[in-house]
Amino acid sequence: MKAPLLENMDALGAAGAEPADLALLAAAALGERDVELLGARADAIEFPMFNMTTGGLWRVGGTARTSCAGASNTVGVARFSMVVKVIQSPLLWQGIGQVPPPFRAALAANYLWRTEAQVYASALGSVMPQGGRLPEVFKIAELDNQRTAIWMEDVAEVAAAGWTDRCFVDAARFLGRLSGSSEARECVAAIPDASTPGALRFFVEGVGANVFIPAIQGDSLWRHPAVAPAADAALVAGLRDLADRAFALVDEMTALPQLPAHGDASPQNLLVESLPAGTAAASFAVIDWGRFGLACCGFDLGQLLSGWVNQGVMGGAELYRLGPLCLEAYCAGLADAGADVEEASVRRGHAASMAVFTGLSAIPTQKLAEQDSDALRALVAARADMARFVLDLLAATD
Repeated sequence: MKAPLLENMDALGAAGAEPADLALLAAAALGERDVELLGARADAIEFPMFNMTTGGLWRVGGTARTSCAGASNTVGVARFSMVVKVIQSPLLWQGIGQVPPPFRAALAANYLWRTEAQVYASALGSVMPQGGRLPEVFKIAELDNQRTAIWMEDVAEVAAAGWTDRCFVDAARFLGRLSGSSEARECVAAIPDASTPGALRFFVEGVGANVFIPAIQGDSLWRHPAVAPAADAALVAGLRDLADRAFALVDEMTALPQLPAHGDASPQNLLVESLPAGTAAASFAVIDWGRFGLACCGFDLGQLLSGWVNQGVMGGAELYRLGPLCLEAYCAGLADAGADVEEASVRRGHAASMAVFTGLSAIPTQKLAEQDSDALRALVAARADMARFVLDLLAATD
């Protein structure tokens, strides 16, 4: 038997697999009992540098010879594709030098990194509510005491799906069902490193108090050539008031009903597998469960609405239209799941959590070191409009 042709597989480092194991993984990806591995190649997938708990992300694709013993009942050469993700302690983050040494122990204690692997190993996949599913996971390998590799399905998104208003609505209803699910709550209780309401305060105590709040309260941010045209006096005053209130808002969030939450339910993590058509809703493969746990009701709406704006794909002013639609759909999802949560509590949880976790970071301070450009100014303008929406949302529920 000829040895398989392996290309760039060394890039995976300790996360890699021997040819025999790789053949088993390829068989799982193809739904076959066994295959003959012909070749495989690893290609890096870009991910945000500020994602502290992702140590690497690759797509491993290749070819294998299948047999009639498998699910496809055919003989021939088939292409397979998988995603390999390495999750890690934040102490291994490439930007850890930006964190003062006295704060690093607190970062490691409060930014739990094993959650995603624990979610994939849990029963959550079997109790996911209508509209969403977990990707299939082929292998979870603990590389050492600070890193774990997850080999999983390479989800095929609907080509050029686009996020229409209906897609946002369907996603919000799914997230409401997840939050209202008693089965999902049982899974939270069974996951050792599930996020807790108290862990949310660390965001404000850490990067909030040391990066975002000082920038908002200072003057240099607002004089930046990409920021000054987008930030009028009312926006600056509103964000400074929000900075003053941040800790009190976190206290308020923890006093609201605490429900299961994905924790980072941006559109980027809700991979569209089928588009809405007629009465049929969109369906999603949901990834990146590293912040799964309990959070205030309405929490996931903030990431759903802000994700494309943060990436520069959508304008912030569009949230004035999408926000009410998604809130209504999320509440309908809670009702679908039989959860008894007052709409007023959902509104306040959504407003307070989006203010803290989106409002404080709306102006992209980490990108302002880049050369001034039309693209940077457009991103800042979109995110400034998002900040206005967040402040209006908060004021409407005060």
